Amino acid sequence: MRFDSASEYQKKKKKIMTTKREKSKTQTPQQNRQHEVIEVEQKPNSNQSIALEAGKFCLDIAKLVFGGVILAGIMQQGIEFNSLFITGLSVVLLFVVFGFYLIKKSKH
Repeated sequence: MRFDSASEYQKKKKKIMTTKREKSKTQTPQQNRQHEVIEVEQKPNSNQSIALEAGKFCLDIAKLVFGGVILAGIMQQGIEFNSLFITGLSVVLLFVVFGFYLIKKSKH
C-alpha cells in the first residue's frame, strides 16, 4: 500500500487501530486470548530465522559456483574440462543440499 503523504499514513494507521479495538470489544475475553496465542505462535525464533537466512545464502553460493564453472568452461583457460565440471558439480550439489536442509529445518 502506497501513501502520498505522512498524514494519509497516520489516518490509515489510526483507522486500523480503531478497527482492532472495536473487534476486541465485541469478542469475549477467551476469544481475545486465543487471538494472542496465534500471534505468538507465528513469530519465528532467532534460530529459525538464522537457519533460513543461512539456507538462502548456501543457495546463492551454489548459483555463483555454477556460474563460475560455466564461465571457466567457456573461457578455456587451460583448465581440464572433466575435473572442472566434476568438482564444480559436486560443490554445487553440496551447497544446494545443505541449503535446502537448512531451509527445511527453519520451517519446523
